[in-house]
Amino acid sequence: MRTPNLIRQAVLFVSMGLSAQEGSKLFQLWLPDFFDTPFTGANTLVELPDRRIQRLRILVRDAQQRNINPGRYKIFVNGKGLGNVFEERTTPEGTLLVMEPETLRKRPDELFDPRENAIEMMAEDRRGRHYYQNWIVRVNDRRENALFGYSSTVSPDDPKAVPPDLVITEPAIPPFLAANQPSAKIVLKGRLSAGATLRVNGQPALAARQGAVFNFEYAVTVAANQRELVLEAADARGNSRKVVIPVYASTPNAPRIRFAGQKYAVLIGVSRFGATKESPPQLALAASNVEEFARSLEKHGGFKHENIRLLTDEKATLEMVRVAFSDFAAKAQSNDMLVVYIATHGLHDPRPNRGDKLYLALHGTQLAVMDSTALPFSDLEFLLNRSVRTNQCFLIFDVGHELTGDWRFQAGHNLVNNHVLKLFSDKSGWSVLVSGSTDDISVERKMDGEASSLFNYWLAQALRGEADFNGDHVVTAKELFSFVSEKVKTESQGVQQPRYKLATQGGDQSIGVQ
Repeated sequence: MRTPNLIRQAVLFVSMGLSAQEGSKLFQLWLPDFFDTPFTGANTLVELPDRRIQRLRILVRDAQQRNINPGRYKIFVNGKGLGNVFEERTTPEGTLLVMEPETLRKRPDELFDPRENAIEMMAEDRRGRHYYQNWIVRVNDRRENALFGYSSTVSPDDPKAVPPDLVITEPAIPPFLAANQPSAKIVLKGRLSAGATLRVNGQPALAARQGAVFNFEYAVTVAANQRELVLEAADARGNSRKVVIPVYASTPNAPRIRFAGQKYAVLIGVSRFGATKESPPQLALAASNVEEFARSLEKHGGFKHENIRLLTDEKATLEMVRVAFSDFAAKAQSNDMLVVYIATHGLHDPRPNRGDKLYLALHGTQLAVMDSTALPFSDLEFLLNRSVRTNQCFLIFDVGHELTGDWRFQAGHNLVNNHVLKLFSDKSGWSVLVSGSTDDISVERKMDGEASSLFNYWLAQALRGEADFNGDHVVTAKELFSFVSEKVKTESQGVQQPRYKLATQGGDQSIGVQ
C-alpha cells in the first residue's frame, strides 16, 4: 500500500469526469510531497497527512495524440485560476503541468486552504471537445471543535512528518468565569499521540507512552484575566499540534455596547422555483427559514423592519434579486452593517461541457435557459463587489441541498459550498458562513411538530444569545459562526459541517445586541 500509516490525516476525493468527455481517463493528479505515484480517476478516496500543499502536478495523458495543444488548459484551486504558477512539460505519457514552491510564490494571495481545497482541471482539443475533472483535498477535522483554534507545525528537519494528534473532548465549550470570580479549575480531557509530550500554557504537563494513543485528564486553574488556554503536543523531532481554548470572564457593570450605524439585511429564500418540468426541485423549508431569520434579526439583532429586504418564492426572481443588491444593499454605508442570507439550491450547470459554471437557483429558473433565469456566481460576486460599501458585512449561505433528476451534477463533487466561501473570504470587513463543506447536504431538524433546517435552527439560537460566550450582550461574528458550526456538526454527527471565514480586517464584528 502506498497510503502511509498516519495519525493526522486528510481526505482526497477524486471525482469522475463526464463519461462522454472521458475526463477521468485523461487526467492524473500527483502530489509528490505525499506520494511517489499519481492518482487516476479510478481512485475515489485517498488519505493524506495534515501538511500544506506545496507541489502539485497534473498529467494530461496522450495530450498530443488527442490534439490538446499547449495553452488549452484551465486549472482552478478553490475557484481561482492559477495557470501562471504551472509549467508545461512534454513527457512520453503526455503533457505534465507542474507547480513547484518557487512558482507558487508568484501568487500574492493564499491559494490553498489548510482544511479543504477544490482542484478543477479543464482542457479542450482542436475540435472543441471539452474535458473536466475535479478533486477535493480536505483535512478530516470532524474531531476538531469549531469553538477552539487549531494549528500544526512540521519541523524543517522532518519535512514529511505528521504532527502529533491532540484531541480535546472536555471542555466542550469555552470556560466562563462569572462576575467577581477570580479563578476557576478546569479539567482537560482528551487523547494524545503515542510518544508525544503535552504542554499547557507553555508548561510541561504530561507525556504519552510509546506504542499507544494516550487518554489523558489534566486539571488546570485559569484566572479571570486569562484569555486563553494553550495546549501543545510535540514529538521528539519538533513537530507539534496546538489547540487554543478561549477563556471568557464577565466584566462587572460593563456598559452595553451600542451600534452607532444602521443595520440592513437582504434575505432570500426560495422554496418554489416554478411549476414547469424545467424547474429545480422544491425546497420545503428555505422560504420559511429565511422568514424566521428575519424575525430573529428584528427581535434579537436590533434590525428595523423597514431595513430588511425579504424576498421569498415568487418575489425572489432574478430581476428582483439584482435590484435588491444594486439598490437596497447599497444603502448601507461604511459605518453601517449589512447581513445577506441566501437559502436556495446552489447549482453546477448539469448540461454537457458546462459543469464549471455555477449558479444560485431563483424563482423562474429553467434548465434549458439557466444563463438568463438563474444567478451565476460571477454575477453574484460582481453585484456584491459593486454594491457593498459597509465595513461590516455578513454573508450567510444555505445552498447545499439535494438535487434530483436532470439537475444532478454527474461530473464530480458539488463545489458550491467551497466556491461561495472562497468568493468573498478575502474581502476586508466581510465575514462568510456556509452551511456545509463540499458535498454536504443540509439536514432537517424536527422538534415539537415543527421542522427547520438544522443550520437555520442554530442560527436563530445563536442570535437569541446562546452564542454570547463572554456575557457582554453582544454576539460577534466569531461567536455566531463558530457556535453554529460546532452545533450543526455535533447534532448531525459530522454529516454536515458548516465552514466560515472571518473578516480579514475590522476586528471581530458584532451582529446582534441583546
